Amino acid sequence: MSSKDLNLLPVFEALAEERNVSKAAKRLKLSQSAVSHALQRLRDMFEDSLFVRSSRGVVPTPKALELAPKIHEALTALNGIFSDAAEENPAAYRGKICIASTEYIEQLSLPGVLPELRRLAPQLVLQSISTQGHLPKDLMEKGECDLAIAGFFGDLPEGFYQQKLFEDGFSCVARKNHPLIKTELTLDTYLKCDHLLISPQGDMYGIIDKLLAKKGKKRNIVAGLSSFMSPGWIVADCDAIVTVPTKLAEFYVKGLPVRSFPVPLATPRISLVQVWHERTHRSAKHKWLRQLIYSHFNPTT
Repeated sequence: MSSKDLNLLPVFEALAEERNVSKAAKRLKLSQSAVSHALQRLRDMFEDSLFVRSSRGVVPTPKALELAPKIHEALTALNGIFSDAAEENPAAYRGKICIASTEYIEQLSLPGVLPELRRLAPQLVLQSISTQGHLPKDLMEKGECDLAIAGFFGDLPEGFYQQKLFEDGFSCVARKNHPLIKTELTLDTYLKCDHLLISPQGDMYGIIDKLLAKKGKKRNIVAGLSSFMSPGWIVADCDAIVTVPTKLAEFYVKGLPVRSFPVPLATPRISLVQVWHERTHRSAKHKWLRQLIYSHFNPTT
């Protein structure tokens, strides 16, 4: 340890998060040449290129990706020792937070969360990416994704934590004046309709199909879609119907010429959770963001 310059570690973290030498220099209030010099010393210290030039700045090497969560954890611990007050001040938080979710979650959370984030932690940048139907385990372990929010993760791998945000049910959405649906949607009518299936995982067999199979029945799925948003616009212009989370159905009804109906069979509740990896479990910045998101869905708790 006596031969290592720990002052270089904040430079490493700034480069890892900004992926750009000039942006890292501005964040650290250093000259670009000072950051470039520090990067060379980091390369010598770790015997690796760490960050190599790209068309948009620099990209981390596999060694840098391996080091990033360890260095972040070390700096977080040191900051906690020397400056607890600063760690508890959201206005001092910097960098990027990456959240993997779905359009459904984006629509429910970002209109409320983003203004609060900008007001309380203006130096934090939020990036939202698609879960692509599964927990982004590798990205979270590598430090490329900080939080995942959805309702289909199932049992978590070792080293991951979760917190329930809210529950939702299912509703069926059909265009107004649908030729088969009058005042209510019966199971018989439901089975006569063509159906869209929202399937982020890419399969063509969902929870509803499992429930129908137990009754010896089957619905006619005419299209499987990865998107949570486009089905509302599609059913507004055709005679297909779609079964979606109730809060999403309410969003469709507000802006489209569609109606929402109870699903004509008993359906389970969906638990929507936020999931994070052990590397951010004790990070004050990440804990603060998780609480902000939780409070958005649970304002009275």
